[in-house]
Amino acid sequence: MLGKNDLLKRLEEWKIPFSCEEHEPVLNMAESGTLELNMSGARCKNLLLQDKKGHHFLVVTTAEKSLDLGMLSETLGSKRLSFASADRLFDLMGIRTGSLSPFALINDEANQVRLVLDTDLAGESDFLFHPLENNASVLLSRDGLDCFLAGVDHPAQWLKLAARATA
Repeated sequence: MLGKNDLLKRLEEWKIPFSCEEHEPVLNMAESGTLELNMSGARCKNLLLQDKKGHHFLVVTTAEKSLDLGMLSETLGSKRLSFASADRLFDLMGIRTGSLSPFALINDEANQVRLVLDTDLAGESDFLFHPLENNASVLLSRDGLDCFLAGVDHPAQWLKLAARATA
C-alpha cells in the first residue's frame, strides 16, 4: 500500500498540479473546520460505506451536509448502508480513520470501492483532500482530480445526494 510521500510523488509523475500543507492531525470535519490553512478549496466530507451484500462506496459530499443514508441507499440501488469499520478501511485502502479521501483509491487496485461524488460539489474548482494521512491537506483542481481518478481507474459517479431532514 502506498503512503503520503508515494502519493505526492505519483501526482508529480502524472504532472498533476497540487499544493500540500502540513498541519496538526484531524479526525473529523469539526476538527478540520478549525484548521487555518494557507490555501483555499472545498473541504469535503468523505465516508466509506458498505451495504449488506459487501459492496463498498466512497461517498464525497460537502463539509456541512449530513446525508440521509436511507435515501442514499435508494440512490445507489443498494440496501442497508452502514459505515465501514476502521479495520475494513485499512484493509481496503491502507489508511487510518480520519485520512479518507479520493486519494485512497490509489490503494484500491482491485476496484472494490465505487466513488460517488455529490453534485453539490460540481461547481467547485478546487478541493482540499488528505493525502492518505490526516496531518496534511492537498489542494487539487477539478481537472487535477479528474486526471488522478483516470490514473487510478476509478471514475467518479456524480449523483444528487439527499441531506438528512433536520428536526
